[in-house]
Amino acid sequence: MEIIQNILTENDCYKAGRTITPRGVMVHSTGVAQPNASVFLKNWNKSGIEACVHAFVTTGPIYQALPWNWRGWHAGGAANNTHISFEICEPAGHTYNGGTMVGYDVEQNAEYFAAIYKNAVELTAELCKTYGLDPLEDGVVICHCEGCDRGIASNHSDVLQWFPKHDKNMDTFRADVAALMEGRATSYEPEEKTVEEDDEDMIRYKKLSDIPNTWDEAGNPRATIGKLMDAKIINGDGSDPTGNDDIIDLSEDMVRQTIIEYRGGAFDRRLIAAGLEPAVKD
Repeated sequence: MEIIQNILTENDCYKAGRTITPRGVMVHSTGVAQPNASVFLKNWNKSGIEACVHAFVTTGPIYQALPWNWRGWHAGGAANNTHISFEICEPAGHTYNGGTMVGYDVEQNAEYFAAIYKNAVELTAELCKTYGLDPLEDGVVICHCEGCDRGIASNHSDVLQWFPKHDKNMDTFRADVAALMEGRATSYEPEEKTVEEDDEDMIRYKKLSDIPNTWDEAGNPRATIGKLMDAKIINGDGSDPTGNDDIIDLSEDMVRQTIIEYRGGAFDRRLIAAGLEPAVKD
């Protein structure tokens, strides 16, 4: 996460110079199809603009527009006195009918949303760490719409007009912020499986008889592995010295790779030496 300071020193909110003790973070989205934060930074950096947030979140850098402890003009209510705020820039291509997105392409914007959601989570986690805030505590991390429901913000729908289109909401957002702060997996970056977990999920064949006798793309894998056992190319644990009922413990991937090598003639010399037909015949 990269934060670039671009303080709106000409905005009347900045000039007012009032500060707060941050008790929460309020999440907004811009309510217009404009992914370029520089448009807002330019248009808001002058007198007569009756709005100002602490930052704009893009899919790339985050642009800080006010010192974090400045009293912003973002909520249209008491949340201005308590919450740090940021606007998430929305992608191009849609319009609005009231508080409802019109013509928004979920599939086309999936990558955009994933990137900007991640940045918003990371910024919120950083702010919560800086000011000792618990994102799961009631009222700490909220969106503008939730602020309205609490009577501390004006009547806006953001970000609940947008997040659910991508199977997210403020509960998942708060959970992701908490997970990131605690070093746990988030919904957008699931924890990678350990080697042990991968092994648990892997299909394994304890004995030759466990291997399927038909795979569409591999003929008769059981017969092929049996042939390689006859030639002592694959050896079991010796528990069946007179047959091929030994413990071999091969994974499905190992069986498939062995068959590929067999078909390519990798074992032909040893098969001929054992008196068996090679895989590749002249």
